[in-house]
Amino acid sequence: MKAWLTRIALNHRHPGVHALVGDANLLHRELMRLAPDDLGEHPRQAAGLLYRLETGPSGVHILAQTTLEPRTDRLTGGLAASVAVRELTPLLDALTAGARVRYRITANPTQRVGNSTDNPARKGKLTVVFGQRGELWWLERATGLGLHPLSVDQTRLADIRVGAVRHAATRFEGTGVVTDPQALRGAVIEGIGRAKSYGCGLLSLGLDRTAGGTP
Repeated sequence: MKAWLTRIALNHRHPGVHALVGDANLLHRELMRLAPDDLGEHPRQAAGLLYRLETGPSGVHILAQTTLEPRTDRLTGGLAASVAVRELTPLLDALTAGARVRYRITANPTQRVGNSTDNPARKGKLTVVFGQRGELWWLERATGLGLHPLSVDQTRLADIRVGAVRHAATRFEGTGVVTDPQALRGAVIEGIGRAKSYGCGLLSLGLDRTAGGTP
């Protein structure tokens, strides 16, 4: 499956930027402009939209991934200072078993606490995990999805606001080895964990060409 990554550097002089960055629901709706209308009952899934906010020396920018070629002309006029699009297919095709990669993801790491063993239908309380439990959360998911992390840096980020609701967010980044290319490609396309509509779940990979044996 094809995928595209759109990097949007925000124009901080635009009057709508502050509200957009402060409310993930507004940002989600704006980024859905990259996809065509009438995508059915589950438009985000149909568009394959995943995204995250990142802050750098030049300010805040958005990384938005879609499985439909993005319509950047549909974004609100003046909102972006610059927009760059690249197709991810070459990177996905280069993921082979044993390849060393760098990874980054903003995730919503949660676990069910107090699950009933007598009654599987009784779910425990959904709890945010951080620290050692958060790292274990990431290691379990990454390993199950074809990536064996060699290093993990964990950073707790500001909660993501969706109206009055808040979602915890943690950034995991480091290096790893591809163990199952097909499963890992699926994780990149589908995203990982909860709150995918609100800036979590986008797994970014880059080939680590400083390591021996990398294609």
